[in-house]
Amino acid sequence: MTTETDIVHSIEKLAVNAWPPYTQMLFESWNLRATFGVTKRANSVHTIGPIPENKDWLKIIEQFYKVKSITPCFYISEISPSELDVILEEKGYDKCDPSFIMQAPCEKILKNTIPDHTWIIQSSSEIKSAWINNLIHLSEASPDKYEAYSHILSAIKPMKHFMSIYSGNQIVGMGSVVVENGWGCISNIVVDKNYRRKGIAVQLVRHLTAWALTNDASHVYLQVVAENQAALHLYDKLGFQTVSEYHFRVLAGS
Repeated sequence: MTTETDIVHSIEKLAVNAWPPYTQMLFESWNLRATFGVTKRANSVHTIGPIPENKDWLKIIEQFYKVKSITPCFYISEISPSELDVILEEKGYDKCDPSFIMQAPCEKILKNTIPDHTWIIQSSSEIKSAWINNLIHLSEASPDKYEAYSHILSAIKPMKHFMSIYSGNQIVGMGSVVVENGWGCISNIVVDKNYRRKGIAVQLVRHLTAWALTNDASHVYLQVVAENQAALHLYDKLGFQTVSEYHFRVLAGS
């Protein structure tokens, strides 16, 4: 019988493959990830498994990031060692970006959404530089993040799909999905700030879910920051349910 803890373990492992770092190092059961300092997910210690037996584990991890000029950061989930959060807080690590992992059956998402042919859909299973540039533009990110995004999105090994929504010739929304072991990881959902509240995000989730379903995924999941109340409300309305919570611990003053 599959338990909720089993589901969380499965999603945690799959999520790493859906957002692969530029470089990583296995340290006992933990995975140290680094990608030019761009996004916490790709530049943090994935702490699934017990605290390393090496008594100098924190010093070794901090050195790993120091030589890369990256602030040490730990990904803390419900299945991380229970004492880790307190240890890091005592060592000067600040808690930030509390977030949720949410999941839903693909059929439920499709049942709760209706196709809207107002928009033009374009998609590809290969990442293109124009897609990355559009993602950076719509999300109002710094252009110097291109290299990191390019590596992450190009390095995804499982089946992947990149989607764009247009109003005429103008791109107004984007999203992607990665399918592995029956799960689709939906990410990079972004909508032009001038086109929000028009149902574009719903269409992105619907189309990405439909693609995942046709490629042997029975469920989809996503990660969303807790302070993004608009996204949480939308995903709840579409049928997603929270399966776990996580946050990061970042070394203060470095």
